[in-house]
Amino acid sequence: MAVRVAVVGVRGVVKFHAQWFAREGCEVVAFVASRPETLPQNEAALKALVPHFSGRGYTELRQMLVSERPDAVSVCSPHALHAAHALEALTNGAHVLCEKPLVWLGTERLEEALAQTSALVEAATNLGKVLAVNTQYVAAIPALRQLWRERSLPEVPERLTLVMEAKVRERDTSGVDLWVDLAPHPLSLLLALFPDAQLEPDSVVFEEGSDWLTAHFQVHLRPASLRTTISVRRHSGPLERSIAWDDFKVRFEPFVGEDGVYRICLCWDNERALVDDFMQVSIRRFVGALTGVDQPLCDASMAARQMEWLVALVREYLAMKRR
Repeated sequence: MAVRVAVVGVRGVVKFHAQWFAREGCEVVAFVASRPETLPQNEAALKALVPHFSGRGYTELRQMLVSERPDAVSVCSPHALHAAHALEALTNGAHVLCEKPLVWLGTERLEEALAQTSALVEAATNLGKVLAVNTQYVAAIPALRQLWRERSLPEVPERLTLVMEAKVRERDTSGVDLWVDLAPHPLSLLLALFPDAQLEPDSVVFEEGSDWLTAHFQVHLRPASLRTTISVRRHSGPLERSIAWDDFKVRFEPFVGEDGVYRICLCWDNERALVDDFMQVSIRRFVGALTGVDQPLCDASMAARQMEWLVALVREYLAMKRR
């Protein structure tokens, strides 16, 4: 029997979630939007991506959960609602794949955000449910490791540089909001590559402009130390999403084949390689975890680590602004 999935939220990324869940053999049974007048429009948009979609639209998450009883819920609502929606889904018997960040309540409630993260992880564990965060760029690591081995690069570089850029939109355009929206992707790559990494808070230095924010910091790795740079930006020009292992840079570029399927092109020097779309891999791994044949790309424990680092770096940024 197909896994029955509901999606929460209707802006942008949720449509890709629905599409990939359907491609992975799941049945998309419902969606949740915030306003009743948008339900027909959102239903039409989903049907354009999921041709066999025959589910129902709701404006109340709890009503959808009680009526539809989905196996899993994909939480793509605004950041401030992620924690509440994820907990509601878990406590009503659904597994949860949440967009990043797992929890965000604003700069005045950082400790509360960490506490809610712990509560979500504990709830998922106690209820026997899968909780994962869609920081999908971790899917690049097997291909990256192969490239590094082929070039006899060191297992630990002296410098690691991660760039994550996105198109301009009305929100999350600068400062903390920009960081919280885009930094979880490079942070998840860093933590997946080096699970035992420890941030050296005194080393953190931020630089920023009107549409970009860059953090430089040292990462402690027994027995080494790694110079790390994470740069995030929103702008209207060509976008860069990349990782540089010392001077060897690999760019992640979108690719759509003649079959209309999204993939990712790994580009370096004058070479390139096509791999499955990272979001597709993330959703495939999540679905596999529900059936016991795989593990999520970013499970609950990794999500908690991401939140710890995200909050720690936000604190350093806020301290810099006060100086």
